[in-house]
Amino acid sequence: MIPVRLSVISAILLFGASTLYDQAAIVVACVGDSITAGANLTNPAVQGYPAKLQQLLGTNYNVINYGVSGTTLLLQGDMPYWTTSANAAAHGPPLPNIVVIMLGSNDSKPQNWQYGTNFYSNYQRFILTFTNLSTQPLVLVCTPPPVFGANGYGINAGIVATNISPLVRQIGTNLNHQIIDMQTLLAGHGEWFPDNVHPNSQGTSVMAAIVYTALLGDTMYGDIPSLGIDVPGDGNVAFNWPAGGAGWVLQTIPALGGTNVWSIVSNVITNDGTASSLAFPLPGPSALYRLWNPSIQGP
Repeated sequence: MIPVRLSVISAILLFGASTLYDQAAIVVACVGDSITAGANLTNPAVQGYPAKLQQLLGTNYNVINYGVSGTTLLLQGDMPYWTTSANAAAHGPPLPNIVVIMLGSNDSKPQNWQYGTNFYSNYQRFILTFTNLSTQPLVLVCTPPPVFGANGYGINAGIVATNISPLVRQIGTNLNHQIIDMQTLLAGHGEWFPDNVHPNSQGTSVMAAIVYTALLGDTMYGDIPSLGIDVPGDGNVAFNWPAGGAGWVLQTIPALGGTNVWSIVSNVITNDGTASSLAFPLPGPSALYRLWNPSIQGP
């Protein structure tokens, strides 16, 4: 049986601040290019996947966005991440306990991929710059998200899919680092990538949920989170589900049938350690909602 990334339909409706962290917080360094940096988002500090990951993980973690637009993993690329101030900052202080690397999209450009034979060795060397730190951080390697069409800033969709992503998977397997396969898990969802390359707020919600699950695993132990709903009378509707299901995302649809498709509710989710919660203005008269797990391959 193919595992399905859905919960049952759970509800039918008939009608951002900065946080201070102490030194005990687990530091998560999100290293990457414009996809990590939050290019084309209205407010990357709130809508970017690292910011949403922070909300999912809670105040025991300090998630830092070290994304730099246009950068490559390749040392001979036209803008190597290695030489950026963000790379220096990502190596601390604060020293990272976890590093999430999502590079490779810009490496597919013709002027960069001519050096593609060095990608594996460069990536291996790049990982070592982190694992040799005194904190010996856990390193997770992400395949780049799919590219959904042409004119994507010179990024080659085919090379990303058939060259770079397999190399990242090979690096993770050979070096015993956890792999987050964004290429596979985000496939078929071009609606989350309006310019074919960069995720919108719906896409970053899904990406944050995927990284959260990669870090903490299935703390629901296979159960589907129960979805609670409250209409407090202030014009809003509030949803909540167990904190262990923070890797699930809320979807909505105006009504069943016809051409309606489920879409991601991209409002920021908070996780207080007991429950994940999300509130937004009261929707239309027949909206339906469900939880969906983007980390399990399925329909």
